[in-house]
Amino acid sequence: MRRLFAPLLVAALAFPVQAQEEDSLRLARLVVESSGLSRSFHGLTEAMRADFSRAAVTRPDLAGDLQAALADMQPAFDAEADEMTGKAAAIYAQKLSRRELADCAVFFAGPSGKAYVAAQPAILAELGPILEDWRRTASVTLTTRLREKLRAKGKDF
Repeated sequence: MRRLFAPLLVAALAFPVQAQEEDSLRLARLVVESSGLSRSFHGLTEAMRADFSRAAVTRPDLAGDLQAALADMQPAFDAEADEMTGKAAAIYAQKLSRRELADCAVFFAGPSGKAYVAAQPAILAELGPILEDWRRTASVTLTTRLREKLRAKGKDF
């Protein structure tokens, strides 16, 4: 009797953990999608499509066939972006608790979260050049300071 009961008990105890993990993964996927992150993955596959389309410029004889093949392949591009969404969701589920994921999901479903997601592309577009300038300036400044510190110790860098 004990031999039969033990596996059932283990299975019964494991089920809530598995259900919680599945719920966390579901919430994580919702956060990835509602935060706009999955939109980025779709944007990257669209950039790939555009790269393939540009190939038609150098091969005009392939232009029509290339566009038809790309249209036929749209489900494959979508599947690639969806796969990346799943991978991102798995990482989110590992790094955030179920409660934190639920809080994020509520935020992104609300008016402030939706406004955040809607503004994100414009913010990132504006932030990109600023970030690049900052990186370049900070690199020069910090390299100079590092060299000064090493020179003070008689080292050359």
